[in-house]
Amino acid sequence: MRIDESYILTCRDVEKLKTHISQVYPAKNLKIFAPEDFLIDDAKAVVKEAYIAESEQKVLALISRSYNIYAQNSLLKILEEPPRNITFVLCAPSKTIFLPTIRSRLPIRTLEAERSEIKSGLDFKKMGMSEMYGFLNERKYLEKGDTKQLLQSILKEAVEQGVRLCDDELDEFHKLLHLAELNSRGTNLLLCALLCIYERRYK
Repeated sequence: MRIDESYILTCRDVEKLKTHISQVYPAKNLKIFAPEDFLIDDAKAVVKEAYIAESEQKVLALISRSYNIYAQNSLLKILEEPPRNITFVLCAPSKTIFLPTIRSRLPIRTLEAERSEIKSGLDFKKMGMSEMYGFLNERKYLEKGDTKQLLQSILKEAVEQGVRLCDDELDEFHKLLHLAELNSRGTNLLLCALLCIYERRYK
């Protein structure tokens, strides 16, 4: 891998991103910024580090689950015109986390993660609106494959917990799976699935 080429690297397993970056680049050439949420102060720290003169190539790896819009905007200029000997690697669970203006400046690569079974962990007989909101908020950046797998798990878990769905409701789940294949927004599909189960309890 060329050390002088800045790029975006995506993988739904953020810990795997950290491990990969540490293995690919020598420690003496690498500076990692890995906050849970990348905010404007983190962007300022990156810019400050980038302008420290280096005689050798230095990689600044930004690794986070989410990137604040203002923080991204503050990085635009330095990404377009990086200082001498500076390479940026922007890491996140999904490329859609980044603004189109950033995606247009950098090539995008994907690091495959091992796919394990995804479970919702919800108690469908006690699930209320607050549980639904929290569940969806934690899954804002699911990839298409993960959305499909989670929809299937929700249906399976609901049936195992004694939620009886009629034929029309089962058909609705099949439609949601098809829409996931067409890249419809994952949180919208998951919301429809959860509401279907929620409303079934009162019929």
